[in-house]
Amino acid sequence: MNNNRIQINILHGKREGNVFLRGTLFDGPQKLDFSESAKRMALLPKEDAGELLSRTNGFFSAVSSDGRSGWMAVDRLRTMPLFYGTRNDTLFISDSARWVLEKIEEREMDPIARQEFLLTGYVTGPDTLFSRVKQVQAGELVRFRADDDGSIVLEPQRYFRYLHHDYLREDEASLRKRLDDMLLPTFRRMLEYVAGRTIVVPLSGGYDSRLIVLMLKRMEYENVVAFSYGRPGNQEAETSKQVAEQLGIRWEFVPYSDEEWYQWYRSPEMQAYFEYADGLCSLPHIQDWPAVMALKREGRIPEDSVFVPGHSADLPAGSRSKTFPDLYRGENDPETLVSAITRYHYSLFAYKEGDRSPFSARERILKVLGDPAQYPDAASAFESWDITERQPKFIVNSLRVYEHWGYAWWIPFWDTEFMAYWQRIPPERRLNQNLYIGYVNDLAKEMGVAVEEKVPPRPSFKKTPFVVGIKTALRITLRTLLLAHLYVNRLRKHDHLSLWGCFTNQWIAAIFNKQQQSINGAFALSRIILLDEELNSATKNKR
Repeated sequence: MNNNRIQINILHGKREGNVFLRGTLFDGPQKLDFSESAKRMALLPKEDAGELLSRTNGFFSAVSSDGRSGWMAVDRLRTMPLFYGTRNDTLFISDSARWVLEKIEEREMDPIARQEFLLTGYVTGPDTLFSRVKQVQAGELVRFRADDDGSIVLEPQRYFRYLHHDYLREDEASLRKRLDDMLLPTFRRMLEYVAGRTIVVPLSGGYDSRLIVLMLKRMEYENVVAFSYGRPGNQEAETSKQVAEQLGIRWEFVPYSDEEWYQWYRSPEMQAYFEYADGLCSLPHIQDWPAVMALKREGRIPEDSVFVPGHSADLPAGSRSKTFPDLYRGENDPETLVSAITRYHYSLFAYKEGDRSPFSARERILKVLGDPAQYPDAASAFESWDITERQPKFIVNSLRVYEHWGYAWWIPFWDTEFMAYWQRIPPERRLNQNLYIGYVNDLAKEMGVAVEEKVPPRPSFKKTPFVVGIKTALRITLRTLLLAHLYVNRLRKHDHLSLWGCFTNQWIAAIFNKQQQSINGAFALSRIILLDEELNSATKNKR
């Protein structure tokens, strides 16, 4: 009998027949109810799974099993992760990576995955920090069956990759009109999902969240709350407040301080969030965790609110071109591409290919990229890698914050129609985000919002001359206490979110020995240390 050889533990979502489903699906403008969605998913074994899933809009994860065989799938962005692993002749599937880990009884982190996590904040491909715990990748369907010879057969199929194709060689006015024509149905779908509830927008100083509130105002949706957070008076929050006031949107602010972060970071509530959010493969996002907590506990937003963050219109619109313009001007050398991905993504700690053997960023990158012939240019390959890895596991995984506090969410800029539009925009039109920023600025003027020449950049301190000089001096003088003290104080002063408050001065100075290069590097190292402690504790309890 095979009934016990496929064990499924889905903590979120509902079941109909053999299908476990979480999420919301659309067919064109029509929102499908749960029963219709489950019926559609049940057709996967009978139809071309890739074609059916590719034309399905919305955000979901699904598992189907008859006890002997079945399949599991996630949407294009892996917004609702699934994990699986095998032990002996049994397959374990769950939306909880820790449940799978417990069942397969693995007790040591994979050294390659561990190195990658420290450099990027996530683990690429189907891997996690544990070699026998796997994850369903963005845009992937995994078929499985339990054979009579005792083996578990797994057949993964990527039904979606973000690939550019059929470039639109039109003037900017025509492309802007197409963008406008696409945004309207995209936001109508979101409003269909929201169904009159309060929309809560994390409104920063950037263009993405600004476009969300502009579109909501344009569509005359009034049940909107915007919020910001951080040190009182920080520039991001001030810009956020100005935009909200000009649009007549209620604006909330949650102040942060170093002292509060030190307590929040060590609280049992946040430790529980870490276990929920990390999936044993991702660095949990925390920067708006206290803000959402405050909004909830102080009754500033309704319990049934829907959070709508700006993830991540800037990426398909060409934001990476500011760092790597040559990729968007026809550069197609594969090694230049790999170098760009390494520099941008494998950057939480200092890294040079070959210095952390047997780990190789180049090998990990090429494994994800696959056949280079499928990309029309290097810019397409660069964005595809980002949308396959960093977006699902680092950026979009921040949605776990809203779920932790009991709220729903929607991310309109990962609507399939939005993605399809940018897949046809040539790289020269994505260069410096000119097409996108021009559209947002014109819409802002139309809606009566004053447009700055340039959105204030998010504070970055790690590459200023002061920091470079201090780093050099620290290495030369073995990081004397005086220089370490100066460095730490400077970090805290320029941290508009007070995130460095999570750590003591001694710890911040100590991690400099490891050539840590950003706040996320500090958090990644902290997570690995805590996971080690968790594993050691579990091992002792087993004895």
